Amino acid sequence: MNIQSNTFERTLTSLKGMYMKTEHVIDRISDSKLKKSFLWTLTVLFCLSALLFLNILTPLISDDFAYLFIYGENIRVASVGDIVQSQINHYYQWGGRSVAHFIAQALLLLPAYFADVLNTLVYLGYALLIYFHVTGRGKGSLSLFIFINLAIWFMQPVFGDTVLWLTGSANYLWCTFIILLFLLPYRFYKGGELNVAGKILVSAGLFLFGIIAGWTNENTAGAMILIIVFFFIYYRSRKWKIPVWAVWGLLGGIIGYVVLILAPGNFERAGESAFGFSVIAYRLFNCTLTFFFYSGTLILSCLLIYILYYRFPGGERNDKLKLSIIYSIAAIAAVYAMLFSPTFPRRALFGVVTFLIVGAGILYYNLDFSQKFLRQLRLSAITIGFISFIFTFYLAAKDINAFRNITEEREIKIEEAKRKGVTSCEFERYEGSTYIHGEDPFSEELMTRHYGIKIFLKGRD
Repeated sequence: MNIQSNTFERTLTSLKGMYMKTEHVIDRISDSKLKKSFLWTLTVLFCLSALLFLNILTPLISDDFAYLFIYGENIRVASVGDIVQSQINHYYQWGGRSVAHFIAQALLLLPAYFADVLNTLVYLGYALLIYFHVTGRGKGSLSLFIFINLAIWFMQPVFGDTVLWLTGSANYLWCTFIILLFLLPYRFYKGGELNVAGKILVSAGLFLFGIIAGWTNENTAGAMILIIVFFFIYYRSRKWKIPVWAVWGLLGGIIGYVVLILAPGNFERAGESAFGFSVIAYRLFNCTLTFFFYSGTLILSCLLIYILYYRFPGGERNDKLKLSIIYSIAAIAAVYAMLFSPTFPRRALFGVVTFLIVGAGILYYNLDFSQKFLRQLRLSAITIGFISFIFTFYLAAKDINAFRNITEEREIKIEEAKRKGVTSCEFERYEGSTYIHGEDPFSEELMTRHYGIKIFLKGRD
């Protein structure tokens, strides 16, 4: 027992020593602007490199093959004009996400590597926008930026579907980027006044931008409108005047959202589906189940941060709590906006998770880190998070590369079949994983049109 006790004590002493040395190094770096800038640059480059690598690995799959063509026609997209025509068809035949699918078709029209670079840069912009929604006009925090990226990686239920898969990225990553960018002036507002020319220009710009932001994604854009309304209430609680540009931005967002929801294609697909009490009750249960099942870890993490903030607040406790609650309530509203949808795919949680990260991030950023316990907790969490990321990144790259190899083998077999005059090819259907979207039931038809040979996808035994 004495040997075990001594070993434990020596281990604990070593860990304490390592922590003290690490904290000393961090303090020295924090005192140097040059070293802080170097660390920021290194962190951003690491994020960009990791995401670009995964983007380049990810091949076309499922809906990507659909949006290579003008929607509803057997003609390949070859110009921006073709994309406009495609989205007109899409609006009347399928749904109102014209902004999302315009982006998807534009990316598919570009050279693959250029599209991968753009997608990576938008991811970085998305992470930075979360960061600025958390900090507002506050000072920089590298640990916060690291935590945001770790939260996106680990807490988004299907990272591959919403960040790497091109069509999914256009629908979720790009659209959420647009929404966060549109909301940024509301977060930065501190009660100041603009001159007459400034009011006119900002009001007109936000009105037009609001239409685009509202026209992006049903549940996330709906939550966006709710956030603006809550910001108005927050402004009044601070005795700030609600600015004219904010009202015009809200009006634009509502108009865009109405255009999105009232697309004739939505009603074409909905058909005569019932919407009685039993349907509502089932969907209410399904929304709650989906939320807690796929976001349970994030919900518990948010709860922990709320407890820590209550115990170790920094600055104006009530003010920061109000801001956090704005985003958290909007996230919950985005969950139950899915009551109006017959299904609740995991990727629809992308905006929900984003707003929860912002809400929890505001409290984390305002913790009193003069407390040694919090600094130790922060360092431990970053260390464990980084190690976990390295291992899961390996799994992600392995999964994606495996499907990329499958795709390349298929294309070789398809070309060989065409040369031999064979009329069809049969392959195993790929079911997907957390890091890459699977092949949907309609993938056969889409791949047949794209490759010019009948494709059959058989299910795995």
